[in-house]
Amino acid sequence: MKNHRNIPFFVPHAGCPNCCVFCSQTKITGQSAEKDINTELFELKELLENDCGGFEKSLIAFFGGSFTAIEKKRMEALLSLANEYIDKGVAEGIRISTRPDCIDEEILAILKKYRVTHIELGVQSTNDSVLRASKRGHSASDSFESARLITEGGFEFCGQMMIGLPQSTPEDEIKTARDIIAMGATEARIYPTVVFEGTELFEMASIGEYTPLTNDAAIERTAKCCRLLEEAGVKILRIGLHASENLKKAPLGANHQALGELVKSRIYSDIIAERAGNCKNKILCIGIRASDISMLRGHGCAAINRIIGETDCAGVEIYPADLPRYEPDIKTRSV
Repeated sequence: MKNHRNIPFFVPHAGCPNCCVFCSQTKITGQSAEKDINTELFELKELLENDCGGFEKSLIAFFGGSFTAIEKKRMEALLSLANEYIDKGVAEGIRISTRPDCIDEEILAILKKYRVTHIELGVQSTNDSVLRASKRGHSASDSFESARLITEGGFEFCGQMMIGLPQSTPEDEIKTARDIIAMGATEARIYPTVVFEGTELFEMASIGEYTPLTNDAAIERTAKCCRLLEEAGVKILRIGLHASENLKKAPLGANHQALGELVKSRIYSDIIAERAGNCKNKILCIGIRASDISMLRGHGCAAINRIIGETDCAGVEIYPADLPRYEPDIKTRSV
């Protein structure tokens, strides 16, 4: 039996007070924002009635928009129905995602009443210039204050951040990751920027006002933030958007279908290269857990080739070992 999962229900773009330059909720979720409450309640009930079970810990998760910014009556109706299925044992709590400027003590009291346990906050960046360039409509101080209210209220806090936003630098992103740690996050999601047609960001890229990330740059920058968060004990829930037909249609930005796997592979290769040092004229023998071997051997052995280039070794041998992720056993032998 698996330990945990989300039962996702999308409320695309609902309640959001503005439109960020990168936002394309319909393309990301494949759903329209035009739904009345009766339709939403029917769809939510149908989802929960047909839930397959088999998990010890499940959360009903309201994703896709700024959940706490929708009409209060509508929000409570969705939460109330979700609570009926918590009582039936389908789930043990509720997860919601929202914006930093859509959290206050009154809202948190409502969420607590309806057994919301996890709150994801779209921090995206803690550089105010980046937030303005992205037309986020909130400041970094909003993120810090909302995170404080969330953690002091006893909720699990998940910080969402983006890589490659307009005017953002790798240093800005490292600072954002550090700030999310300082805010008290136990979880995080990292989203390298994808450029969809029909967004303001696409127009900015078309006229040279914005340079989209390459997949290689996205992997490098994301890996640094991901490693920092994980070393601080923050669980990474997701890297990049879900692979889907909609993501395949994104013409620019970090749109590789296996971005998360490539980021993990980059972290592994960085750790191995750092710990091995210079291994000129030697074979590098690396023990990692069996389920992680594909991270180094997959995608044309890109990670192995990187290790060879960084360590100057004569070759790499990988063998399975009973070890935690990112804790490789590294030895060398003569050619």
